[in-house]
Amino acid sequence: VEISAIEDNGDYLEHLLIGGKLDIAVMVTSNLRDRTALQSEILEVSAYRLWLPLGHPLSGADIIGIGDIASEPLIMLTVDEIEENTGKLLAAIGAKPHVAFRTRSVEAVRSLVATGAGVALLPDLVYRPWSLEGDRIESRDISGSLPVVQVGTVWRRGSGLPQAARDFIGLAQSQRMVRQRTEKIGR
Repeated sequence: VEISAIEDNGDYLEHLLIGGKLDIAVMVTSNLRDRTALQSEILEVSAYRLWLPLGHPLSGADIIGIGDIASEPLIMLTVDEIEENTGKLLAAIGAKPHVAFRTRSVEAVRSLVATGAGVALLPDLVYRPWSLEGDRIESRDISGSLPVVQVGTVWRRGSGLPQAARDFIGLAQSQRMVRQRTEKIGR
């Protein structure tokens, strides 16, 4: 089995899959461009949440609405559809985002939020309550209808996947079911 780790934008990964250069990819599936050529299996669904530095005035609010963050400086992650979704959320309430900083690095977002440079709206799957420098951040739910990010395995529709790729898809699916059962038991 040959494993190649490639980190790139979704469009390029789709190009590699359709062209037969990759058998399978783990990627954001909620914004696949060519659904007729690609098949996917969802592994994780993650809602957007608000990231705040400790002690931020909104951290004490019972309910936080999207309008509550319209005037906040925003640390914008510019990966996949995240920037686009954040802009759409704020546009829906008639607000133009006050972007303090744009980055492709989740670690930079964590650090900037932790130091109080701004807040961030990001999928919960990338949340961790500390930055690499050891500063703390918190994550809070936002009321209202927010988009979700789906992550899954993707392969070219109709391709004869090698057994190793089929085994990988099966293993990923079984791990998802184990996580779902564990979450249900924990509730």
